[in-house]
Amino acid sequence: MRTTPLKISFIFLLLGFMGAGCEKEEAGEFIEKEFFKFSDFKCENEPWYLESGYMNNHYIITSQQELEKYIESDCTPQIDFTNYTVIIGNKTFSTGIDHYVEKVEENNLEIIYTITFLTNIAAVAQGVNYHVVTEKPTDRKHKNIRVVEIVKDYE
Repeated sequence: MRTTPLKISFIFLLLGFMGAGCEKEEAGEFIEKEFFKFSDFKCENEPWYLESGYMNNHYIITSQQELEKYIESDCTPQIDFTNYTVIIGNKTFSTGIDHYVEKVEENNLEIIYTITFLTNIAAVAQGVNYHVVTEKPTDRKHKNIRVVEIVKDYE
């Protein structure tokens, strides 16, 4: 009878040692990351639009061919995709937009692009195109890229 509790204790002890050997990478603290706009790539003041069928969504672009597939413009920026990633998107609203604020942050595990839209009930309803060009991580590790859209009423 005594061997059964002893065996169970041994199994739990063994499982505890196995779990102690597994290391998870910690996310670390987020730091703000520099980002660029298409105007930084010789397309200053050139309007661009998402091709029809890609509206009200966001996309992570990793090649020049992909970029040309998604956007329509008289000036398609020539981006070195070995060093940069592009995040583009469009969001439509039932109210107008006063303006929006962008931020890119990075930690050991992910890059987060946060865009905060400030709505204005007095303005005309519209869709907003947005984009950032951000450097790929220097360590070249695969990181998750996440887009966070926040909508706030303009105060």
